[in-house]
Amino acid sequence: MKPRIIDSHTHVFPEKVVDRAMAALESAHGARPLMSPTVGNLLVHMDKTGVDAALICPVATNPDQVRSINRWMASLADERLIPLGALHPADSRWDEQIEFLIDHGIRGVKLQPHFQEFELLAPATLEKLEKLAGRLAVVLHAGQEIKPIEHVEPTPQRLLELHRRLPELQFIAAHLGGCQMWDEVEEHLVGEDIYMDLSFVFDKASDEQIARIICNHGPERILFASDFPWQSPSEVLAGLARLDLSEEQRAMILGANAARLLGL
Repeated sequence: MKPRIIDSHTHVFPEKVVDRAMAALESAHGARPLMSPTVGNLLVHMDKTGVDAALICPVATNPDQVRSINRWMASLADERLIPLGALHPADSRWDEQIEFLIDHGIRGVKLQPHFQEFELLAPATLEKLEKLAGRLAVVLHAGQEIKPIEHVEPTPQRLLELHRRLPELQFIAAHLGGCQMWDEVEEHLVGEDIYMDLSFVFDKASDEQIARIICNHGPERILFASDFPWQSPSEVLAGLARLDLSEEQRAMILGANAARLLGL
């Protein structure tokens, strides 16, 4: 039986803003998409690559965007698209938006410290994140950016400290715990009760290091993810095929872990 494939890290934008958003992201962050990340293009790409369902990870770069993003996310939900919500730590309506997301069946949120300009371990941030514990999972950007930046806020060390301070917060450290910081991931995060996704990892880290992290961390805490439109699910599938994984481990990573974590 073919395992269910859930891409746990994708991005889409409304058609009326997608071109402007892509131009801004490429200019500021060096993020060049494989294709225009509209809902229609994501679904076509999922069909081509055999992906059954995809988590959509929105990021609100300012508090004024939160409500409109969340209304749009809630409108997208169906059997194949699993939208997460947007929150912004500077938003005075944080609690209200948590209730909106839960009321609309949304299971998690995406946070990006660099884009959203917040300190991961600041007391005000920790106070807000604590309100998510046991209620919404958090997909959290981890490590360096596509275009390297000088100060990296979500380092593996800080993610470990976050886990220790808020052990009930269920978060997924994107990019296998820390983009371009995988030595530090092995030192600080491997073996901790933290989920990691595989977005934007294959062909960035060596297959040997990816396999070592998966094995030592535990395949039951690893999620298949692409970071579409900046990497294709086909690249992640090809990368996983190169690793020495059992069929049971592969099935867990491809979709069973995400389904269990998010109650899908």
